[in-house]
Amino acid sequence: MRRNLGKRLVSEIDPIYDNKDWRMKALRVAAYARVSTDSNDQENSLNNQKDHYESTIPANPSWDYVGLYADDGVSGTSTRNRKEFNRMIEDCKSGKIDLIVVKDVSRFARNTVDCLNTAEFLGTLDPPVGIYFENNNINTLDTGSQTFLQLYAMFAEHESGQKSDSIKFGNNRCFENGNYFCPRLLGYVKEGKYGLKIEPEGAKTVRFIYDLFLAGYSKREIADVITSLARPTAADNLKWSQSSVAGILRNEKYCGDFIMQKSFVENFKTHKTIRNMGQRKLFYEKDHHDAIVSREEYARALLLLDSNQATPYYNHLFVIQIIRQGLLSGFIPMNPVFGGYDASHYLYALETARIPPPKIEMKVAYIAGVKQVRRELCCNRYAAATFSGYGLLFNTNCVSLMKETAHVEVLLHPAERLLAVRKSSQHNRNAVPWTTQPIHARELMQVIYQLMGWRKDWKYKVSANCFSKDDEQVILFDLTSCEFQFKEKEKPTKAIPSVWISEFGENLPEYMMLCRRALAEKLDDWKLSVPPSPVEGFELDVKPLTKKQAEKRIAEMRCEK
Repeated sequence: MRRNLGKRLVSEIDPIYDNKDWRMKALRVAAYARVSTDSNDQENSLNNQKDHYESTIPANPSWDYVGLYADDGVSGTSTRNRKEFNRMIEDCKSGKIDLIVVKDVSRFARNTVDCLNTAEFLGTLDPPVGIYFENNNINTLDTGSQTFLQLYAMFAEHESGQKSDSIKFGNNRCFENGNYFCPRLLGYVKEGKYGLKIEPEGAKTVRFIYDLFLAGYSKREIADVITSLARPTAADNLKWSQSSVAGILRNEKYCGDFIMQKSFVENFKTHKTIRNMGQRKLFYEKDHHDAIVSREEYARALLLLDSNQATPYYNHLFVIQIIRQGLLSGFIPMNPVFGGYDASHYLYALETARIPPPKIEMKVAYIAGVKQVRRELCCNRYAAATFSGYGLLFNTNCVSLMKETAHVEVLLHPAERLLAVRKSSQHNRNAVPWTTQPIHARELMQVIYQLMGWRKDWKYKVSANCFSKDDEQVILFDLTSCEFQFKEKEKPTKAIPSVWISEFGENLPEYMMLCRRALAEKLDDWKLSVPPSPVEGFELDVKPLTKKQAEKRIAEMRCEK
């Protein structure tokens, strides 16, 4: 019998997509919509897109409508903050979606890289997920769609860049005309489009925060008090934090001023906001609106904010004052944790004080055959203080120089680069314990390191010079003459200035220390306990509440609760 050699019949099983009639395939279809602002017009646009998709997609009998994913008031230049977009991508990865329908490329993404990468990623899923851009008539799973998609994505990104430049230009014109965008602010309500008007209840909270802070309360203590009083924040939260308190204390708007463009968006793609340190124009208007606190109170709060309020050394009444007579003439008593001033302020205060230099004559005796040798080169255990970025440490030999002393005060002569330590009462707000324990004084170290040009990651050891006369005693440290301590390959290393070796044996004493020695010889009375005097321009311009007045103020606020 002859075998039938006819052709074999092979049935084709269609894939989920066919380039010619993919609209007729059974697909699970989702829609994506996005508007970049939350204005009324944009809200209407989002509602229109929603109505459109809920009517057109279910109208296709082959399609199963998964739902609408919509981002409201979010830019399309990045996918980072688009919650609905990212949720949609996760559903695609979970196999819940076969096709995404979106109005056009610009609604999907205004970043070329994001658009192409997302389309390519969705195409690699099993089964692949397509994106259909209605206005552009592009399906990413169609052959040849990649080129068109890339062009449209580039146009969308370019358009976004142009809009960003246009917004910058418009904002600058507004700022130049004195029209500032007023944010939501505790204690104020908007008056018109660009004005601010005091809101009494919120203003009471702001006034209360300043009263407590200037009275010596820390940010944490204030946050705890206001939380217990159930006073709302600008966002109507009843839980206060240190940062929310600091935000009010740093905001110039509470003293009636307005600074615009303190920060700006660096790049329209990343939307990263950075602080304006001179890269862009700053717009400042004094007395823009009614103030809740005085300008002096605001300025004082800024000084205290840079201090460490969590230590027992914190002195909210600290101001720069200078000793005008005696052996310590020209020295400034320092608070170890006050960070409101930098080295330039102390130098300026000394110049402003106009302290006349003492008239002294000194003679240096030279003994034949005798050479001067630094004690630092001959002995490791000499009286000294070690300075680090975190604080100050006096060694045992140094502390033993002033026996029966419980507390001392640290003073600085910024011009002569001398540090002094004198006996002090425990009641002195700047006093520190006279022990070998480390003194946490980061803020004071910042001033000294800046003044001396020291490296922040190095330690510096300075020898002590003790001055004693009858019952008077003070220790001076020449900051220009010190050892270095640093880490080299994680190993602690000590070093000395090369000049110590080159001048070994020479009669070259430290000039400033020698001048103080000569002054000590001249003066009959060193007046080491003389109090400092105020300096013009550095007075305390506000009258803060006393502790008892602050406690009464808190009690009054509790009664109003």
